[in-house]
Amino acid sequence: MATQQLQGAVPFSIAHELQQFRLLELPQDLVELLDAPNPPMYAPLRFPLRRSQLPNNSQKPAYAVLCTPHKTFQLRQVQTSNSLFVTRPTDEAHGNQESPVPTTRAVASCAATLELHPSDASPIALLQQTLPFYDAVDGDVYASANRRRKADIFPHLPFSDAECEHAWRTVMAFEHHGSSYRPSASTLAQLWKSVNAAALAEGVKLDGQFLTRDVVDPVAEEGHPESLVRAVLHYLAADEHDHDPVWSCLDRAKTVQFVAKTLLDAKRDGPDYLTADFLDAWKDALPEAWRALAELTAIDGVYELPSSTTIRLKGLGVAATQSETPAAKPSARKWHDKFGRSRKR
Repeated sequence: MATQQLQGAVPFSIAHELQQFRLLELPQDLVELLDAPNPPMYAPLRFPLRRSQLPNNSQKPAYAVLCTPHKTFQLRQVQTSNSLFVTRPTDEAHGNQESPVPTTRAVASCAATLELHPSDASPIALLQQTLPFYDAVDGDVYASANRRRKADIFPHLPFSDAECEHAWRTVMAFEHHGSSYRPSASTLAQLWKSVNAAALAEGVKLDGQFLTRDVVDPVAEEGHPESLVRAVLHYLAADEHDHDPVWSCLDRAKTVQFVAKTLLDAKRDGPDYLTADFLDAWKDALPEAWRALAELTAIDGVYELPSSTTIRLKGLGVAATQSETPAAKPSARKWHDKFGRSRKR
C-alpha cells in the first residue's frame, strides 16, 4: 500500500507480507577481510550453533558464534525501538498515472539487529571437560575410550579452529587407538622421566636441535603412546621449533617449570611434599646441566607453602588447576592386553 505520494518525492510502500530478516553488524576487521581486493577463495566465516556434550551427560546452553579461521565472535541480539525497514526499489502505478514510477518498498521490518563481539574466552576448560584422562600407573593404563578424534571434537567447540588447536596443544591432548585423551599428572611425570633417560642414553641435548625420533622411539618402546610423546615435546618446544615435525628443541625455562609443576600436581592426592624433598626430586628429574635452575624463583605463582617445611601446587586447597586425578578409574587393563585380544578375534 502506498504511504507517501508527495509531488516530486519517491513514493514509499510497505509490502503486505514482510519477509524475515536479521541485520548483522560486522566488526571492522571482518569488513576489511570481505572487502579486500583479493578476498580468500574459501568461505572465511562460519555460523555454528553448537551444543557441547560433556562427559557427565549434562549440556551447556547452546549459543551462536561466528568463527573465522583464527577468531571467534559471539552474536548478540540487540532490540531497537526505532522503525527499521529493509527496502527494495520497485516500480508501481499511483493514482491516475499511466506509467509506473520508482518506488521504495519495505520488504522486511527488523525489530532487532545482531552484533558481533570478539570473544575473550578460552576453549581450554571446555576441552578439558570433553577429553577423558589417560592415566598410567605402574604399567597399567586407566582410560575410558571416547571414540572421538580431534576432527570430531573441534566442530562441537564454540571456538575457531586455531583457538581449538592452541588449547589442544596446551593440555597436551593426543589421539590413541581412535580416541582422544589428555594425560594425567602422574602419566606426565613418568613420561618425562623416560624422556630424560632417553636423552641421556642417546646423547641428546634437549635444549639444542635434535631429531624428534631419537627421543620418541626409545620412550615409545617403554609403553608410552608415540602420539603422547610428540604432544609433550610439541608443548615444550621452543618457539622456532613448535611446528617442526622432524626436529625438536625444548625451551629450557618452560621445561624446568613444567617438570616442577608436574611433580607437585602428581602429589595432589597425597600428603604435601617436604620442600627439601621436592627440590631434590625436581633436580633429579632434570638433565645434569639444568639442575642449578631448580630454584623456587623459577616457579613463582605455581606453588604455595602451607607450612614452613612443606610445598604444594597453588590452588589445590580451593579448586582444581590444570589437570585432575580421575575421580573413579575404570577397570584396569593394559593397552597391549586389550588390543591383543581384539586381534585374536
